[in-house]
Amino acid sequence: MLKAAYRIAWKDVAGDFRRRATLSSMLFFAISVLVVFQAAFEPDRKEALRLLPGLLWATTLFTTLVGLGRVFQAEEEDGAFEGLLLASVPRGVIFFGKWLGNLLLTLLVELMILPLTMVLFNVDVWRQAGEILGILTLGTVGLTGLGTLLAAMTQGARSRETLLALLLLPLTAPLLIAGVQAMAGILTGGEVTPWIRLMVIFDVIYLALTPWAFGWLVEE
Repeated sequence: MLKAAYRIAWKDVAGDFRRRATLSSMLFFAISVLVVFQAAFEPDRKEALRLLPGLLWATTLFTTLVGLGRVFQAEEEDGAFEGLLLASVPRGVIFFGKWLGNLLLTLLVELMILPLTMVLFNVDVWRQAGEILGILTLGTVGLTGLGTLLAAMTQGARSRETLLALLLLPLTAPLLIAGVQAMAGILTGGEVTPWIRLMVIFDVIYLALTPWAFGWLVEE
């Protein structure tokens, strides 16, 4: 089963590298958001450090929405989604494969935009870069997990991007708040552990319920 999920994820990631569609769109969008924030606020170094957690998570959220809008695009364009469902694997394995592919692409974008953010906003947090990436990864796991389910739910809708955002934002708000607070704690030396625990709880809930919900959804 794990091998099947890996193959689905590899198909999505390798196919995107050939088409240069999702990853390039996510990266371009992330850079655009950061440039707009920098031009709008023009913060000094101290103010930029205070704003950094919110900026990174806002960029991550918007970038993730771009990627989630394309999770099932290849199957939809080729009419292959029904064929994917006919595969002799549980529906949850299909979900995990699609989620893992999207997660890898999102993490790759985050890995590229973190140093760009430090340079663009002139903040020296290279020593905390590993911890920041860890917090981003922890939050992205839950964000893409729930997002993949909602992407499947809204793929047939006319305004699916708008509907996806309307559903995802309120449901992941606690996870995003915890992520912002945890990152702020790392940068300022404040409390971090309770926020990380909260993020882990939401990740576990999302990843425990979404495969079951995905199986129920595609059976309808």
